[in-house]
Amino acid sequence: MNTLTYIVYTLISSTVIIYIGNACYTNGKIYISNYFYNDEKFANSINITLRTAYYLLNIGMVVWSLSTFKTIPNYETLVIEIASRLSFMFFSIALLHNINLITIYKLHKHFKNRTL
Repeated sequence: MNTLTYIVYTLISSTVIIYIGNACYTNGKIYISNYFYNDEKFANSINITLRTAYYLLNIGMVVWSLSTFKTIPNYETLVIEIASRLSFMFFSIALLHNINLITIYKLHKHFKNRTL
């Protein structure tokens, strides 16, 4: 039963991580470029760095999570275990996304005040 849990959890989490990563990267280009319109290379490098850090962090979280699974005796426990781990992952993604938005806003403000 643990093997099934690993497979289901890995498939769901990988799909979500890739989908959210691509959405944030694509939409983030416009957002970050708007803040750093004077330096397109800088804006793009920030966006690429954010995407790389996002993937590394989430892959690490999934691998760590796989190593901490308990024995899964039935399907009810399987669903509960996967749901609780996915909810933690979603919460972490949302929290880090908001921290990134605040950080980018403050960076923009700092560079804007420096150039005036």
